Amino acid sequence: MAKRGKVLRDPNNGPGLLIVEGQQYPFALEGVWKSETAPKPGQVVEVGFDTVTGQIGSITAVPESQLAKEQAEVALKAAKEKGGQIFGQIVAKVGMPNLVAGLVLFIAWIWLNAVVVNIPFAGKIEVTFWQVLGLLNASNIMEVLGSNMRGSAGIYGLFAVVCLAGPFIQYFWKDKRAALGGLLPLVCMVIVGIMVRSSINSAMGPVPTGGMYADMQRQAQDEMSKAISYGMGMYLSVLASLYFAGVGLKNYLAAKATEAPVAIKAAA
Repeated sequence: MAKRGKVLRDPNNGPGLLIVEGQQYPFALEGVWKSETAPKPGQVVEVGFDTVTGQIGSITAVPESQLAKEQAEVALKAAKEKGGQIFGQIVAKVGMPNLVAGLVLFIAWIWLNAVVVNIPFAGKIEVTFWQVLGLLNASNIMEVLGSNMRGSAGIYGLFAVVCLAGPFIQYFWKDKRAALGGLLPLVCMVIVGIMVRSSINSAMGPVPTGGMYADMQRQAQDEMSKAISYGMGMYLSVLASLYFAGVGLKNYLAAKATEAPVAIKAAA
């Protein structure tokens, strides 16, 4: 039967002493010390007891690497338990459907393709919503395209982050207007869509009022529109944004409805 203990006094100047589960035991090196390294005070050891007599049968020093590994496992377990508690509190406050919708929206904006542009003889250009923000923020779009869409989203990225957090404001701020934060992701997507369309029209230049050039430019705009399609990221983003908008409006109207009788009673 082996138990963990700690050396209190080394046996170089008299009997050694160690403690196991609060009880002290004297020991000597001969016959019981099984490690190559000498015992020293504070050292963690594995103590083997004789099952018949209950006396110490062996003492083995626990390697520092083993102790470090065990401490790391204990810390990881504690962190998981703490993280589980925090996650449980968030779920209780916000609700699992809202967390799932928020995660879907985050993934759709950051990693999934929102827009696919088919360029003749050049292939496809697939762009996420976040990369669209980088294009809007860029002073030189060609430079961003040449760097594999690694442009900074800048102020548009900050705006998107605020809109992404908008649906959750109502769970931490008790004002009824906080529920309208659920509209922010949808508002963000609409504004970005308008800006993208405006940028495309500006790049094409003003359409002439008449003549052959007007027909050619309209045809070019039609061809560009046909070359642009939407990816899975766009559809998931729209669905999640509509969900948040519906929840936000529902909660806002419910808050107003419960506030009205209170106001009438106060006036009476």
